[in-house]
Amino acid sequence: MEKEYYYIGATVDEAIKKGLKDLALSEDAVKIEVIEGGSTGIFGLFKKEAKVKLIPLDEEYNKDEAVAKVIEVEKKEEKVVEVEETTEKTEEVSVEKVVEQEARVEKTEIVEEETVVEIEEAETAEEPVKKAKREDYIVKNQDRIVSYLQNIVIAMGYPDVTVDFREDGNRHFTLNIKTEENTSLIIGKRGITLNSLQFLVNNFAKKFSSHYFRIEVDCDDYRENRKKTLEDLALNLAKKSKKIGKPVELEPMTSIERKIIHNALTGIKNVETESRGEEPHRYLVITAK
Repeated sequence: MEKEYYYIGATVDEAIKKGLKDLALSEDAVKIEVIEGGSTGIFGLFKKEAKVKLIPLDEEYNKDEAVAKVIEVEKKEEKVVEVEETTEKTEEVSVEKVVEQEARVEKTEIVEEETVVEIEEAETAEEPVKKAKREDYIVKNQDRIVSYLQNIVIAMGYPDVTVDFREDGNRHFTLNIKTEENTSLIIGKRGITLNSLQFLVNNFAKKFSSHYFRIEVDCDDYRENRKKTLEDLALNLAKKSKKIGKPVELEPMTSIERKIIHNALTGIKNVETESRGEEPHRYLVITAK
């Protein structure tokens, strides 16, 4: 029988982080469901408080044992640090291996499958043409990933929605949402709904690959248009800062949007950008002299 745990936070991300910390589990060890939202009741996207359900993938999961194991590992890691300060490098390597073995978590079937493929690739290095690409684990499951996102958007009131899957290279992929209806609800204010959908899709896709990948969810070319808007905003606020002789603070943004503004001003003489605050209220300050 599945064990279910519920957590509440100011945002979906915060609620999930609270749950993972309380359960002493990583994201790839649980199934995450967003079950409560705002006035619209859709996936917790429109309310300051969100509620999520975390279900451990291991049917024999025991919370007390998991927490105790993490505490035990932390204590052992502290001991390792003390040993490293007083022993030679050969001893350090040995202790680190012991800690890694004791902290290793049981892998899923898909992770095991990828490991087998990597071993086979190493054994047949002289035949590079036959090597399986890591992207295949996402690509070959693209229909399931697309269907997952499509069902969410349909539940939001878009029965005609379609989703296109695109490979961008370097383990980056894009899911482009298309519909004849008004897409303001899908995108949300400053892309907040689109970002939440993107988080859910990336979390779902983790079951297909343990390696790094990133899936971007877009709709009506919002990402590109938003990027241009932020770049223009960065230049205008830099001019304003120089004119008034004071730093200019921006509203809280995601790390990706902060990076866009930072990159837009990188290389401009006498202009600096600084991130302040804590997530999810972290913001940028632009100072021009």
